[in-house]
Amino acid sequence: MKEASASLIFWTRAGQGQSMAEVQLDNVTKIYPSSVRAVAECNLTIPDGQCTVLIGPSGCGKTTMLRMIAGLESPTSGTIRIGDRVVNDVPPRDRNVAMVFQDSTLYPHISVEKNLRFPLERRRDTRWWHGLLPGSSRERRRDETAAIDEKVRNAAAQVAITECMRRFPRELSGGERQRVGLGRAIVREPDVLLLDEPLSNLDAHLRLAMRTELQSLHHRIGTTVVHVTHDQEEAMALGDVLVVMKDGWIHQIGTPDEIYRHPADRFVASFIGAPQMNMIQGSVQSGRFHADSGAVLSAPSQAADGPAVLGIRPESIELTTGNGEKAIIEGIERFGDRMDVHIKTLQTRMTARCEASPLRVGDVCTIRIADQSLHLFDVDAKGRRIGV
Repeated sequence: MKEASASLIFWTRAGQGQSMAEVQLDNVTKIYPSSVRAVAECNLTIPDGQCTVLIGPSGCGKTTMLRMIAGLESPTSGTIRIGDRVVNDVPPRDRNVAMVFQDSTLYPHISVEKNLRFPLERRRDTRWWHGLLPGSSRERRRDETAAIDEKVRNAAAQVAITECMRRFPRELSGGERQRVGLGRAIVREPDVLLLDEPLSNLDAHLRLAMRTELQSLHHRIGTTVVHVTHDQEEAMALGDVLVVMKDGWIHQIGTPDEIYRHPADRFVASFIGAPQMNMIQGSVQSGRFHADSGAVLSAPSQAADGPAVLGIRPESIELTTGNGEKAIIEGIERFGDRMDVHIKTLQTRMTARCEASPLRVGDVCTIRIADQSLHLFDVDAKGRRIGV
């Protein structure tokens, strides 16, 4: 009886009530044999139960970081912890993490139900003759099978694929296959769920629908999630915290609102936000910003004189009539109830986002910019935000 009880511990959530699923990377660096540095001196703490999104352009190191957490890559230096364990030398199968890749990677020759059962079946002793054993061993196998059945049903319900259980992957849509991939990951009840651009192969409509489902799923299961994407709208929608990366370095960590409103440098300011922030070279003189092109624009209040780059979000530019800095409309992109307007004042080109209106290409308008929405950045290569 004692033996049976010990065996059933395996089927409870690993570490439940015993350890936290916080992920911590301490000074982690990854350098490939070709001398390419994929991740540089990364220090990052991902709290238990939080959805943290790693975002940046292709080649920034975000997928490499995810693979190191999973155990598919080994760090060149530094320490990776999951809960209270250092996992640098722990094989992937013993880390209690699950990973969903860009492609669903389902087994095509077995049904959806068997795809879901597979990660659980392979974690127990499946020798055929155990089913013939009398007594506690036989009862234990029946209990394990019942536990697997329940976990598979629960996972299928969580990702809304109950109706697809008898179908094969080739009979599913792209969105259904991705939900099966998520179900196969969460059926193991992992401490950490790793998502490597799981929506990038879906069309725009499915991507939006799956984004909503991912958000709802995280709220239901409460697992620590690390999500990799290059899509800043997806990152802003899903992440409790964003980690913005470039060339292997972390540029900023913060909530979506913090990063959008207070970007740490020019790269973060340009990468987060669509259309991207307008960047104008020039200098601050007596409380006004003088662009190199000759345009004179507003400057943040109490800005010190000197060379700087002025950052203006497109939605902070108001197009009006009357006195002020004149601009000519060079192009308009309409999106139903809003539009992006490309304007030029002297030789300075900017993009404004505003509500739909009868404006046309070639019209002359006045631009008005709210001082509190302006950003100043250093002119050097790092481009740190002035006033941070």
